[in-house]
Amino acid sequence: MVVTCNYRLNIFGNFAHPELSAESPYKGSGNYGYLDQVAALQWVKRNIAKFGGNPNQVTIAGESAGSIAVSYQMGSPLSKGLFHGAIGESGAGINPTMAPVTLAEAEKQGADFAKSAGVPNLKQLRAMSTRELYEIYNESKRFGFPVVLDGHFLPKTLPQIFEAKQQAQVPLLLGWNSAEIPGMAFMLGQPYTTEKFIERVKKEYPNDADKVLALYPHTTEKEVELSATQLASDRFISYSTWKWFDLHRNNSSQPVYRYLYSKVRPPLVDQSLASGLAGGTVKKEGAPKAPEPVGAPHACEIEYCMGNLHLIKDYAWTADDYKVSDTMSNFFANFIKAGNPNGDKLPEWPAAKAGDKQPPVMIIDVNSRAEKSTIEPRYDFLDASYMKK
Repeated sequence: MVVTCNYRLNIFGNFAHPELSAESPYKGSGNYGYLDQVAALQWVKRNIAKFGGNPNQVTIAGESAGSIAVSYQMGSPLSKGLFHGAIGESGAGINPTMAPVTLAEAEKQGADFAKSAGVPNLKQLRAMSTRELYEIYNESKRFGFPVVLDGHFLPKTLPQIFEAKQQAQVPLLLGWNSAEIPGMAFMLGQPYTTEKFIERVKKEYPNDADKVLALYPHTTEKEVELSATQLASDRFISYSTWKWFDLHRNNSSQPVYRYLYSKVRPPLVDQSLASGLAGGTVKKEGAPKAPEPVGAPHACEIEYCMGNLHLIKDYAWTADDYKVSDTMSNFFANFIKAGNPNGDKLPEWPAAKAGDKQPPVMIIDVNSRAEKSTIEPRYDFLDASYMKK
Protein backbone atom coordinates (compact mmCIF):
# COMPACT_ATOMS: atom_id res chain seq x y z
CA MET A 1 0.00 0.00 0.00
CA VAL A 2 1.45 3.37 -1.07
CA VAL A 3 0.49 6.69 0.48
CA THR A 4 1.74 9.97 -1.00
CA CYS A 5 1.30 13.40 0.53
CA ASN A 6 1.59 16.99 -0.60
CA TYR A 7 3.66 19.36 1.51
CA ARG A 8 4.45 23.03 1.37
CA LEU A 9 7.38 24.28 -0.70
CA ASN A 10 9.40 27.48 -1.32
CA ILE A 11 8.12 30.49 0.66
CA PHE A 12 5.30 28.39 2.12
CA GLY A 13 7.53 25.48 3.10
CA ASN A 14 10.65 26.89 4.74
CA PHE A 15 10.26 30.66 5.20
CA ALA A 16 11.44 31.78 8.63
CA HIS A 17 10.90 35.24 10.13
CA PRO A 18 11.55 36.79 13.56
CA GLU A 19 7.85 37.59 14.04
CA LEU A 20 6.84 34.03 13.15
CA SER A 21 9.30 32.73 15.73
CA ALA A 22 8.09 35.18 18.38
CA GLU A 23 4.50 33.95 18.14
CA SER A 24 5.43 30.25 17.97
CA PRO A 25 5.13 28.16 21.18
CA TYR A 26 8.62 26.80 20.52
CA LYS A 27 10.01 30.20 19.48
CA GLY A 28 11.12 29.01 16.08
CA SER A 29 9.96 29.15 12.47
CA GLY A 30 10.56 27.50 9.11
CA ASN A 31 10.49 23.77 8.28
CA TYR A 32 6.74 23.89 7.59
CA GLY A 33 6.97 21.44 4.70
CA TYR A 34 8.64 18.91 6.99
CA LEU A 35 5.95 19.50 9.62
CA ASP A 36 3.39 18.69 6.91
CA GLN A 37 5.15 15.36 6.43
CA VAL A 38 5.00 14.70 10.18
CA ALA A 39 1.26 15.42 10.07
CA ALA A 40 0.90 12.95 7.19
CA LEU A 41 2.75 10.28 9.20
CA GLN A 42 0.47 10.95 12.16
CA TRP A 43 -2.55 10.58 9.86
CA VAL A 44 -1.22 7.25 8.59
CA LYS A 45 -0.69 6.06 12.16
CA ARG A 46 -4.32 6.90 13.05
CA ASN A 47 -6.06 5.84 9.87
CA ILE A 48 -4.15 3.37 7.70
CA ALA A 49 -5.65 0.30 9.36
CA LYS A 50 -9.04 1.34 7.95
CA PHE A 51 -7.56 0.91 4.45
CA GLY A 52 -6.02 -2.47 5.22
CA GLY A 53 -2.58 -1.13 6.11
CA ASN A 54 -0.45 -1.84 9.17
CA PRO A 55 0.33 1.28 11.27
CA ASN A 56 3.19 -0.62 12.90
CA GLN A 57 4.95 -1.42 9.62
CA VAL A 58 5.38 1.91 7.84
CA THR A 59 8.34 2.63 5.54
CA ILE A 60 9.04 6.17 4.37
CA ALA A 61 10.79 6.70 1.05
CA GLY A 62 11.87 9.55 -1.20
CA GLU A 63 14.20 10.59 -3.99
CA SER A 64 16.40 13.73 -4.18
CA ALA A 65 14.56 16.37 -2.09
CA GLY A 66 12.37 13.47 -0.96
CA SER A 67 15.43 11.52 0.14
CA ILE A 68 16.69 14.58 1.99
CA ALA A 69 13.29 14.74 3.70
CA VAL A 70 13.60 11.09 4.74
CA SER A 71 17.00 11.81 6.30
CA TYR A 72 15.53 14.73 8.26
CA GLN A 73 12.53 12.68 9.39
CA MET A 74 14.94 10.04 10.69
CA GLY A 75 16.63 12.75 12.74
CA SER A 76 13.54 14.56 14.03
CA PRO A 77 12.17 13.83 17.50
CA LEU A 78 8.68 14.62 16.15
CA SER A 79 8.69 11.54 13.88
CA LYS A 80 9.83 8.98 16.44
CA GLY A 81 7.67 5.87 16.37
CA LEU A 82 5.75 6.93 13.26
CA PHE A 83 7.74 4.77 10.81
CA HIS A 84 9.66 1.52 10.94
CA GLY A 85 11.92 1.61 7.89
CA ALA A 86 13.44 4.21 5.57
CA ILE A 87 14.49 4.35 1.90
CA GLY A 88 16.62 7.19 0.53
CA GLU A 89 17.43 7.62 -3.15
CA SER A 90 20.15 10.22 -3.77
CA GLY A 91 20.31 12.84 -1.08
CA ALA A 92 20.61 13.66 2.63
CA GLY A 93 20.43 16.92 4.56
CA ILE A 94 24.15 17.01 5.25
CA ASN A 95 26.70 19.57 4.05
CA PRO A 96 26.98 20.34 1.14
CA THR A 97 23.43 19.18 0.30
CA MET A 98 20.65 21.26 1.88
CA ALA A 99 22.31 21.33 5.28
CA PRO A 100 20.44 23.40 7.89
CA VAL A 101 21.27 26.91 9.04
CA THR A 102 20.80 28.42 12.48
CA LEU A 103 17.47 29.94 13.39
CA ALA A 104 19.10 33.38 13.55
CA GLU A 105 20.44 33.01 9.98
CA ALA A 106 17.09 31.71 8.67
CA GLU A 107 15.21 34.58 10.33
CA LYS A 108 17.67 37.08 8.83
CA GLN A 109 17.20 35.62 5.35
CA GLY A 110 13.44 35.74 5.76
CA ALA A 111 13.43 39.30 7.10
CA ASP A 112 15.79 40.48 4.35
CA PHE A 113 13.60 38.84 1.70
CA ALA A 114 10.43 40.44 3.08
CA LYS A 115 12.08 43.86 3.35
CA SER A 116 13.40 43.73 -0.22
CA ALA A 117 9.91 42.72 -1.40
CA GLY A 118 8.42 45.78 0.30
CA VAL A 119 6.48 43.80 2.92
CA PRO A 120 8.73 43.98 5.99
CA ASN A 121 6.30 42.81 8.66
CA LEU A 122 4.15 39.75 9.27
CA LYS A 123 0.86 41.65 9.21
CA GLN A 124 1.54 42.89 5.67
CA LEU A 125 2.66 39.46 4.52
CA ARG A 126 -0.51 37.85 5.86
CA ALA A 127 -2.63 40.45 4.10
CA MET A 128 -1.32 39.24 0.75
CA SER A 129 -2.95 36.49 -1.27
CA THR A 130 -1.27 33.14 -1.83
CA ARG A 131 -0.70 34.07 -5.47
CA GLU A 132 0.89 37.42 -4.53
CA LEU A 133 3.24 35.73 -2.08
CA TYR A 134 4.21 33.12 -4.62
CA GLU A 135 4.81 35.74 -7.30
CA ILE A 136 7.13 37.84 -5.14
CA TYR A 137 9.00 34.67 -4.27
CA ASN A 138 9.21 33.68 -7.94
CA GLU A 139 10.42 37.12 -8.98
CA SER A 140 13.21 36.96 -6.39
CA LYS A 141 14.83 34.03 -8.29
CA ARG A 142 15.55 32.34 -4.96
CA PHE A 143 16.06 28.59 -4.83
CA GLY A 144 13.89 28.01 -1.78
CA PHE A 145 14.71 28.88 1.82
CA PRO A 146 17.07 26.87 4.02
CA VAL A 147 16.22 24.09 6.42
CA VAL A 148 16.31 25.50 9.95
CA LEU A 149 17.75 24.38 13.26
CA ASP A 150 14.47 25.41 14.85
CA GLY A 151 14.82 23.52 18.14
CA HIS A 152 11.53 21.77 17.43
CA PHE A 153 11.48 19.69 14.27
CA LEU A 154 15.29 19.81 14.07
CA PRO A 155 17.20 20.41 17.31
CA LYS A 156 20.69 19.63 15.94
CA THR A 157 22.43 18.82 12.66
CA LEU A 158 22.03 15.28 11.32
CA PRO A 159 25.66 14.29 12.06
CA GLN A 160 25.19 15.46 15.66
CA ILE A 161 21.90 13.58 16.01
CA PHE A 162 23.20 10.34 14.49
CA GLU A 163 26.51 10.43 16.37
CA ALA A 164 24.50 10.70 19.61
CA LYS A 165 22.37 7.72 18.43
CA GLN A 166 19.25 9.88 18.72
CA GLN A 167 17.97 9.11 15.21
CA ALA A 168 15.10 6.74 14.45
CA GLN A 169 16.58 3.29 14.99
CA VAL A 170 15.08 1.62 11.92
CA PRO A 171 16.41 -0.39 8.96
CA LEU A 172 17.72 1.85 6.17
CA LEU A 173 18.10 1.19 2.44
CA LEU A 174 19.77 3.94 0.47
CA GLY A 175 22.03 4.73 -2.44
CA TRP A 176 22.72 6.94 -5.40
CA ASN A 177 23.19 6.80 -9.16
CA SER A 178 26.43 6.26 -11.04
CA ALA A 179 26.38 9.59 -12.89
CA GLU A 180 24.18 11.90 -10.83
CA ILE A 181 25.24 15.03 -12.66
CA PRO A 182 27.37 15.58 -15.79
CA GLY A 183 31.11 16.10 -15.43
CA MET A 184 30.77 19.51 -17.05
CA ALA A 185 29.26 20.71 -13.78
CA PHE A 186 32.77 20.40 -12.38
CA MET A 187 34.70 21.31 -15.52
CA LEU A 188 32.65 24.50 -16.09
CA GLY A 189 32.71 24.04 -19.85
CA GLN A 190 36.41 23.18 -20.08
CA PRO A 191 37.32 20.18 -22.24
CA TYR A 192 37.93 16.77 -20.70
CA THR A 193 41.71 16.95 -20.85
CA THR A 194 44.19 15.97 -18.16
CA GLU A 195 45.59 19.49 -18.10
CA LYS A 196 42.20 21.17 -17.64
CA PHE A 197 41.10 18.64 -15.00
CA ILE A 198 44.23 19.28 -12.96
CA GLU A 199 43.67 23.01 -13.35
CA ARG A 200 40.10 22.75 -12.05
CA VAL A 201 41.11 20.50 -9.14
CA LYS A 202 43.83 22.95 -8.09
CA LYS A 203 41.32 25.79 -8.23
CA GLU A 204 38.75 23.95 -6.08
CA TYR A 205 41.20 22.23 -3.72
CA PRO A 206 44.27 24.48 -3.52
CA ASN A 207 45.59 22.76 -0.38
CA ASP A 208 44.64 19.19 -1.25
CA ALA A 209 44.98 18.96 -5.03
CA ASP A 210 47.43 16.05 -4.89
CA LYS A 211 45.04 14.02 -2.72
CA VAL A 212 42.11 14.68 -5.02
CA LEU A 213 44.09 13.85 -8.14
CA ALA A 214 45.19 10.56 -6.57
CA LEU A 215 41.56 9.66 -5.83
CA TYR A 216 40.11 10.61 -9.24
CA PRO A 217 42.11 9.09 -12.18
CA HIS A 218 42.77 11.50 -15.06
CA THR A 219 45.37 10.16 -17.49
CA THR A 220 43.06 9.86 -20.53
CA GLU A 221 40.11 11.85 -21.85
CA LYS A 222 37.69 9.06 -20.86
CA GLU A 223 39.18 8.86 -17.37
CA VAL A 224 38.81 12.62 -17.01
CA GLU A 225 35.18 12.47 -18.12
CA LEU A 226 34.41 9.69 -15.64
CA SER A 227 36.31 11.34 -12.78
CA ALA A 228 34.80 14.75 -13.46
CA THR A 229 31.37 13.10 -13.41
CA GLN A 230 32.14 11.30 -10.15
CA LEU A 231 33.56 14.41 -8.51
CA ALA A 232 30.66 16.59 -9.65
CA SER A 233 28.20 13.96 -8.41
CA ASP A 234 29.98 13.58 -5.07
CA ARG A 235 29.92 17.33 -4.52
CA PHE A 236 26.29 17.57 -5.60
CA ILE A 237 24.57 14.74 -3.73
CA SER A 238 26.51 11.46 -3.54
CA TYR A 239 28.75 12.41 -0.60
CA SER A 240 25.84 13.55 1.57
CA THR A 241 24.05 10.24 0.89
CA TRP A 242 27.25 8.35 1.73
CA LYS A 243 27.59 10.28 5.00
CA TRP A 244 24.02 9.34 5.98
CA PHE A 245 24.86 5.70 5.20
CA ASP A 246 28.07 5.91 7.22
CA LEU A 247 26.44 7.60 10.20
CA HIS A 248 23.61 5.09 10.51
CA ARG A 249 25.70 1.94 10.03
CA ASN A 250 28.14 3.13 12.70
CA ASN A 251 25.53 4.39 15.18
CA SER A 252 22.74 1.84 14.99
CA SER A 253 22.19 -1.88 15.45
CA GLN A 254 19.67 -1.79 12.59
CA PRO A 255 20.66 -3.13 9.14
CA VAL A 256 21.80 -0.68 6.46
CA TYR A 257 21.79 -1.60 2.76
CA ARG A 258 23.58 0.51 0.14
CA TYR A 259 23.13 0.46 -3.64
CA LEU A 260 24.71 2.11 -6.69
CA TYR A 261 22.14 2.37 -9.46
CA SER A 262 24.04 1.94 -12.74
CA LYS A 263 21.62 1.12 -15.58
CA VAL A 264 22.13 3.54 -18.47
CA ARG A 265 18.72 4.68 -19.70
CA PRO A 266 17.78 3.82 -23.33
CA PRO A 267 17.35 6.53 -26.00
CA LEU A 268 14.33 8.79 -26.08
CA VAL A 269 11.67 7.85 -28.63
CA ASP A 270 11.24 11.50 -29.62
CA GLN A 271 14.66 12.90 -30.45
CA SER A 272 13.36 16.48 -30.18
CA LEU A 273 13.20 15.93 -26.41
CA ALA A 274 15.89 15.78 -23.73
CA SER A 275 15.78 14.19 -20.30
CA GLY A 276 15.03 16.55 -17.41
CA LEU A 277 17.43 16.86 -14.48
CA ALA A 278 14.90 15.48 -11.97
CA GLY A 279 12.86 13.22 -14.23
CA GLY A 280 10.52 13.86 -17.13
CA THR A 281 11.53 15.38 -20.45
CA VAL A 282 12.04 18.88 -21.85
CA LYS A 283 12.17 20.29 -25.37
CA LYS A 284 15.69 20.54 -26.79
CA GLU A 285 14.84 23.71 -28.74
CA GLY A 286 17.93 23.59 -30.92
CA ALA A 287 20.35 22.77 -28.13
CA PRO A 288 23.51 20.91 -29.18
CA LYS A 289 23.48 17.15 -28.90
CA ALA A 290 24.20 16.02 -25.36
CA PRO A 291 27.22 13.74 -24.82
CA GLU A 292 26.58 10.03 -24.55
CA PRO A 293 25.79 9.14 -20.92
CA VAL A 294 28.57 7.58 -18.88
CA GLY A 295 26.20 6.27 -16.23
CA ALA A 296 22.77 6.61 -14.67
CA PRO A 297 21.76 10.27 -14.16
CA HIS A 298 19.91 11.83 -11.25
CA ALA A 299 16.32 10.63 -10.77
CA CYS A 300 16.36 8.12 -13.63
CA GLU A 301 15.84 5.15 -11.29
CA ILE A 302 12.40 6.25 -10.06
CA GLU A 303 10.34 4.59 -12.78
CA TYR A 304 12.40 1.41 -12.40
CA CYS A 305 11.98 1.01 -8.64
CA MET A 306 8.27 1.87 -8.88
CA GLY A 307 7.72 -0.67 -11.67
CA ASN A 308 6.28 2.04 -13.91
CA LEU A 309 8.21 1.60 -17.17
CA HIS A 310 5.05 0.53 -18.99
CA LEU A 311 3.41 3.85 -18.13
CA ILE A 312 6.24 5.99 -19.52
CA LYS A 313 6.29 6.17 -23.30
CA ASP A 314 9.21 8.62 -23.66
CA TYR A 315 11.98 5.99 -23.70
CA ALA A 316 12.61 2.98 -25.93
CA TRP A 317 12.56 0.43 -23.10
CA THR A 318 14.16 -2.98 -23.72
CA ALA A 319 13.94 -6.34 -22.02
CA ASP A 320 17.03 -5.36 -20.00
CA ASP A 321 15.21 -2.31 -18.63
CA TYR A 322 12.28 -4.45 -17.49
CA LYS A 323 14.70 -6.91 -15.90
CA VAL A 324 16.36 -4.13 -13.89
CA SER A 325 12.97 -2.73 -12.90
CA ASP A 326 11.80 -6.13 -11.72
CA THR A 327 14.97 -6.60 -9.65
CA MET A 328 14.87 -3.16 -8.06
CA SER A 329 11.14 -3.13 -7.29
CA ASN A 330 11.40 -6.57 -5.69
CA PHE A 331 14.35 -5.45 -3.56
CA PHE A 332 12.30 -2.48 -2.39
CA ALA A 333 9.15 -4.52 -1.79
CA ASN A 334 11.04 -7.06 0.31
CA PHE A 335 12.61 -4.29 2.35
CA ILE A 336 9.22 -2.65 2.95
CA LYS A 337 7.73 -5.98 4.06
CA ALA A 338 10.57 -7.23 6.24
CA GLY A 339 13.28 -4.58 6.63
CA ASN A 340 15.50 -6.74 4.41
CA PRO A 341 15.70 -6.56 0.58
CA ASN A 342 16.72 -10.20 0.11
CA GLY A 343 14.55 -13.03 -1.20
CA ASP A 344 12.65 -14.07 -4.33
CA LYS A 345 15.78 -15.50 -6.02
CA LEU A 346 17.34 -12.04 -6.08
CA PRO A 347 21.10 -11.50 -5.87
CA GLU A 348 22.25 -11.65 -2.24
CA TRP A 349 22.47 -8.14 -0.76
CA PRO A 350 24.53 -8.09 2.45
CA ALA A 351 23.99 -5.38 5.05
CA ALA A 352 26.90 -3.06 5.82
CA LYS A 353 28.65 -3.51 9.14
CA ALA A 354 29.96 -0.82 11.46
CA GLY A 355 33.62 -0.05 10.89
CA ASP A 356 33.93 -2.05 7.66
CA LYS A 357 36.52 -0.31 5.45
CA GLN A 358 35.06 -1.91 2.31
CA PRO A 359 31.32 -2.06 3.00
CA PRO A 360 29.22 -3.91 0.45
CA VAL A 361 27.30 -2.08 -2.23
CA MET A 362 24.62 -3.58 -4.47
CA ILE A 363 25.29 -2.61 -8.09
CA ILE A 364 21.80 -2.43 -9.59
CA ASP A 365 22.14 -3.07 -13.32
CA VAL A 366 21.28 -5.68 -15.92
CA ASN A 367 23.43 -8.13 -13.96
CA SER A 368 22.93 -6.87 -10.40
CA ARG A 369 25.51 -7.98 -7.88
CA ALA A 370 26.97 -7.06 -4.50
CA GLU A 371 30.58 -5.91 -4.43
CA LYS A 372 32.98 -4.69 -1.78
CA SER A 373 33.37 -0.95 -2.14
CA THR A 374 36.68 0.31 -3.49
CA ILE A 375 35.82 4.02 -3.35
CA GLU A 376 35.59 4.62 0.40
CA PRO A 377 38.87 6.63 0.40
CA ARG A 378 37.11 9.17 -1.86
CA TYR A 379 34.42 9.70 0.73
CA ASP A 380 36.84 9.64 3.65
CA PHE A 381 38.65 12.57 2.03
CA LEU A 382 35.44 14.48 1.30
CA ASP A 383 34.23 13.72 4.81
CA ALA A 384 37.29 15.36 6.35
CA SER A 385 36.76 18.34 4.04
CA TYR A 386 33.02 18.86 4.55
CA MET A 387 32.84 18.09 8.27
CA LYS A 388 35.34 20.90 8.98
CA LYS A 389 32.87 23.43 7.62
